[in-house]
Amino acid sequence: MLEAQRTGNPDQPGTPLVSVIMANFEAGGRIVHALRSVLAQTLADIEVIVSDDASRDDSIAYVRDAMRNDGRVRLVTTQSNGGPARSRNRALEVARGRWIAVVDSDDIIHPERFERLLAAAAYHDADIVADDLLLFYEDGTAPRLMLGEEASTNFLVDTERWIMGGIGNTPALGYLKPLVRAEKLGHVRYDETLRIGEDYDLVLRLLLEGAAMVVVPEPFYLYRRHTASISHRLSAADVEAMIDRQTVVAAAVDGPLSVPVAAAFTARQDALRQRLAYEQLVAGVKSRSLARVVSLIARDPTHLGRLWASFTEGRRRRLPTQMPSQSPVLFLGGVDAGSIAEVVPDYVPTEQVDWSAPRQREIWRSLAARRGAGTTRCVPLDRAGRYATGFIPEAEITPMETAGRVP
Repeated sequence: MLEAQRTGNPDQPGTPLVSVIMANFEAGGRIVHALRSVLAQTLADIEVIVSDDASRDDSIAYVRDAMRNDGRVRLVTTQSNGGPARSRNRALEVARGRWIAVVDSDDIIHPERFERLLAAAAYHDADIVADDLLLFYEDGTAPRLMLGEEASTNFLVDTERWIMGGIGNTPALGYLKPLVRAEKLGHVRYDETLRIGEDYDLVLRLLLEGAAMVVVPEPFYLYRRHTASISHRLSAADVEAMIDRQTVVAAAVDGPLSVPVAAAFTARQDALRQRLAYEQLVAGVKSRSLARVVSLIARDPTHLGRLWASFTEGRRRRLPTQMPSQSPVLFLGGVDAGSIAEVVPDYVPTEQVDWSAPRQREIWRSLAARRGAGTTRCVPLDRAGRYATGFIPEAEITPMETAGRVP
């Protein structure tokens, strides 16, 4: 059922530039931050379609509050839970935008994200454009960048590079949240048999059909990690579904695969089968099936190292987190902002960005790491400071006169 409540801002005439697809299942109050970040975009010509997956919590109430205040928000509901792929497909059926963006209901995006990514897509003549993810953790773990430390300039992604993402020491590109040109998407939809990996699968099929993709390594997408997240938890059944799906996709290609793409498919299948064996080992450990565990370790002794790493990681996460009792007040500004400023890179308007130049990324991760318990109050002293604030999860902009400090 589609709810299109129009009691807030009037609809913008014509087709919106961007349709934002937001699947939701019991995100609770986190969806408030997600919606605020989308509705605060400097590119205002958008529609937001929240596709709820039979939530039983208060997240729908938050969505309806947003609908009353902003006519760009719509809600799609269902009576039965079908997973994120089905939720997104429901939203795609009613989307009207020229570009499709996926934002999860517990994540946050930088206020200039759409404006800048579309400018990069135009520069590169791309059908798909994505940015880096700034992973932030509710348990106080230090934030990190999904693309790692080496990525600094825009790069094109072809089919081979997409398939090889996450294999060896390469970043897992399938986690990225791209914007896709609606004309190129056409009738392609998410595969609803996949509980995890549906984003990877959709982009793979578009690349196989000739779509052009570029990645901007600036982390405009703030990706929340918390105990309710499912995207980082695999089961043996999940991996089996991914193996089966990739076999189907490769077989459906019209004509022979190129040698590099065929080799990439083989390498990925091998990696997935190794992951399947590991997940079967984990299941055996949990069920105390000693014979099964011994058999799997005998086949691949490297699983012991993975088990130990998983054990130590789980133990570390169970330890009490050392977070500040209260987030600091940050006075942010460029080099000319004055002596009280925490200096950030000078602001560069979108129309002046050199898309071939290296991006400054580590400073945004370091700034996000200043976040502690509670809201981080930020006092932007200029446009550079305001831009920097967008990289701090759940930051609140505080006017100078109420910040408790004068320059």
